[in-house]
Amino acid sequence: MHAFKGARSLSEFAGRKIHVECLKCEIRHRYDGNAMLARVGGDVVMPDLLNRIARGNGCTLNDAPTPNGIRCRMHYCL
Repeated sequence: MHAFKGARSLSEFAGRKIHVECLKCEIRHRYDGNAMLARVGGDVVMPDLLNRIARGNGCTLNDAPTPNGIRCRMHYCL
């Protein structure tokens, strides 16, 4: 887990849906907060969860060195 000062934790999303999308990769998913809590635990902060979701959907850009400026564009949405 990384240190993201002020980042919200997954435990705050119990009973809610978590929407993510990456227009670059054409990925759009909605996750159940309770199921995600059971899977990864409530102490995970949302930026780390986003990286896990991107990786789980096959994104290779979120961990790759980006000297050319290409970055993962996965984000939370409403």
